Amino acid sequence: MQNIKIIVEYDGTDFSGWQVQPGKRTVQGELEKALRIIFNRRIRVTGSGRTDTGVHALGQVASFAAPKKIPPEELRNAINGNISHDIFVKECKKVPEDFNARFSATLRIYRYQIAKEKSVFNKRYFFQIDGELNISNMKKAKKELIGEKVFTNLATKDRGICYLSKIKISEDKNSIFIDVEANRFLRRMVRGIVGLLLAVGKGDLKPSETKKVLSGMKRRPPVAPPQGLFLVKVKY
Repeated sequence: MQNIKIIVEYDGTDFSGWQVQPGKRTVQGELEKALRIIFNRRIRVTGSGRTDTGVHALGQVASFAAPKKIPPEELRNAINGNISHDIFVKECKKVPEDFNARFSATLRIYRYQIAKEKSVFNKRYFFQIDGELNISNMKKAKKELIGEKVFTNLATKDRGICYLSKIKISEDKNSIFIDVEANRFLRRMVRGIVGLLLAVGKGDLKPSETKKVLSGMKRRPPVAPPQGLFLVKVKY
């Protein structure tokens, strides 16, 4: 047996998220189908984290135990040859036996993309907005989110403390980008953070009210939709 690490990118539009679910098409499920074809047995794939329905990845990391010592590059080509068009294995390599894509991760980086103007070509990968956003106020609000905090009120179902090390808000002529880095994320937490920042940008929430949302004293704004969200990178 050899422990294998892969880096995967996928268009999440037509998936019901990462995790295997009965009767639904998922990224983990598609990878495990490809591995069953290659090895003629079930191979359990562990991802660095679960992405929601419609969320994309540029650098999702997964690991699994391979029963045959196929050279990594050959295995990468075999997976890509047996996988659907909206998933692509970018890298495949052998790693130490104690490596686990989920539990060995130390930092996860997400990016949320917002289009300033509507276009049919933006629908899959951007959240398209009407009107202007007050970027200055959004940057004020983001400062209240940095650090080790309880993010339960910005998540869905999950509870817990996360260390959020960075939020970067940048823009160009056509787009706004929100990059979020943390040691771990609760379910829909990134979308909850973006939803809060969007509410501030639209003027529905004051930057000073960010702490009230975190503490539960004020209701959380709606979470941002999934199509603008990408898992960019996982660090170990």
